[in-house]
Amino acid sequence: MNSASIPFLKIAAFLLLVILAGTAGYHYVEGWDWFDSLYMTVITITTTGYGEVRPMGTGGRAISMLLMFVGVGTFLYAVNIFMGLIVEGRIDRRWEKMIEKMENHFILCGYGIMGKEIIKELPKDKVVVVDADMSKVSAAREDGYVAVHGDATDELTLEKAGIEKAKAIICCMSDANNAFAILTAKELNPNVKTVAILRSPDAEKKVRRVGVDILLSPYRDAARKIVSLLSEKAAAEFVETVISGAKSLNLKKVVADDYMDGKTLRELDLRRKTGCIVVAVVRRGDVILPEADTKLEKGDILYVLCSGEASLGL
Repeated sequence: MNSASIPFLKIAAFLLLVILAGTAGYHYVEGWDWFDSLYMTVITITTTGYGEVRPMGTGGRAISMLLMFVGVGTFLYAVNIFMGLIVEGRIDRRWEKMIEKMENHFILCGYGIMGKEIIKELPKDKVVVVDADMSKVSAAREDGYVAVHGDATDELTLEKAGIEKAKAIICCMSDANNAFAILTAKELNPNVKTVAILRSPDAEKKVRRVGVDILLSPYRDAARKIVSLLSEKAAAEFVETVISGAKSLNLKKVVADDYMDGKTLRELDLRRKTGCIVVAVVRRGDVILPEADTKLEKGDILYVLCSGEASLGL
């Protein structure tokens, strides 16, 4: 059930209760039959204004006044919510059609301060925002993004966001919701890349247990950057300027496969073939600064710097 329909169900139930109470009131106080009592209740709360169906005493008029104060407001509020649901349903269907055409897109869960900063770095036509707060969903749509209203830990919501065809899901919610969303996403699409933004350092172990691929901690990362700036300014400036600031450069992580096993970087000739250079090799936890004659082993992790849209098409 759509979470937006819950307020309508509540107000509809209350409206039904008002109608039953008004009907019973006219029946027992005025002695009218059940249909006339129901009819009088309905025309009163809908402000139809047909007049009294029968001569009415003081008790009946008191019931009418009560219905005017309580019933009319309830009826108008119910109509307002119902019309809102119809409009929202049409909008949601339009967004759903757009999502159906997407593939290899990014799902951003949580359109808060962190989410807004992350989404700036992603292609606008490749992002689907998911948030349980309708005001944030509206804000995302106003900013030009496709957005889904719902709980990101719910399978139906992630399916609406196209999780089966998504490239990655980025969770910027509470640590508990991040963990549940990642578990649900992995069940629906085992190949999806999962990213979680840690809210509390104490929850790191718990979030890692769900199998998150990338776990980022703003507190820890900021602390490391501060220390790096104070101790190794050149290294920090390199990462900040060359990697983060230069839009034409991309740092990629590649795992050496059977094709690369036993070959040197000179033999692979990646620079000429792909426009990429290997800046570091990680082998069993050790970092190797590669040379042309560095021989690769299967399972080595290569950090490769590529220019523009270049990629390792090996």
